[in-house]
Amino acid sequence: MTRDFLVPEPLPTPQGLVAFADETWNIDPRELQIFFQAEDVYWTAERTIAQWRRLLAGSRMLTARLVPEGTMGGRLVGATRLWSDHAYEAKLYDVVTSRDMMGLGIASALVQWALRHPWVGDVQHFVLDTRDAAPFYPRFGFQPAAGPDAVHMRVAVGELQRRGLR
Repeated sequence: MTRDFLVPEPLPTPQGLVAFADETWNIDPRELQIFFQAEDVYWTAERTIAQWRRLLAGSRMLTARLVPEGTMGGRLVGATRLWSDHAYEAKLYDVVTSRDMMGLGIASALVQWALRHPWVGDVQHFVLDTRDAAPFYPRFGFQPAAGPDAVHMRVAVGELQRRGLR
């Protein structure tokens, strides 16, 4: 591990070397939109470029890129977004690896990095939502919430508007 926010060391894969970076401030939101659309990530399908910009302003974007020989900044092959209130809870969002790069350790490296990233602060919990990858996360200690934490509730802004609350 390097000292820069414990960025994972480059990962050798059959397709080439994968390098990791915190690209929060320099990634092009259009590239994120294209990547997530190309990987058929259903939960991001409707995100606009303006929404990607706002998401980046309030979180960290940790990426994995296939490094072209002798250079940096190649094809985006993995990403996760990290959010934190810096005191109580941090949340992992958008953990995605290119289909052609799955099973090579990219998502694991991104999640491990996110869990120890100093930007989150001194939080008591990490949380995430998934309906497709639940078997992947217990290796990091994640378990389904039990007891009062088991209720995950959500309301759409449209519903709030219908009720005169927004």
